[in-house]
Amino acid sequence: MKKLFILILISIFTLALSSCSKGYTNISNEELVEMLDSDIDYYFIDVRTLNEYYTERIAGFDINYDYYLFEDDYSLLDKLDTSKPVVIMCNSGNRSVSASKIFLEIGFTEVYNLKNGIEGWDGDTIG
Repeated sequence: MKKLFILILISIFTLALSSCSKGYTNISNEELVEMLDSDIDYYFIDVRTLNEYYTERIAGFDINYDYYLFEDDYSLLDKLDTSKPVVIMCNSGNRSVSASKIFLEIGFTEVYNLKNGIEGWDGDTIG
């Protein structure tokens, strides 16, 4: 019984560490609304294709970097100030998770990912 308890504690500890180690923070629609209305100077970056971006987008996401263009060439992101917090979104949340990891690799320390992307967005869009 004692061994089982120890194994459970180790599993919980390992799970907690792995969830903290991703480096970026998933945010909800409500948290995004607060960030968009905030006085903090965030980068709001949409990593979908140009066609997706101009078809429908969330107001405030004024920067579009197509993930497929920078996933192998990070130099496209060189002009960004890595000291600013960044909020990243895509269509469903998959590309933005990968992009969030890239942004952390190039030196960003405050990275947010819109969980479920624009598909999960329940607010207004433009396009």
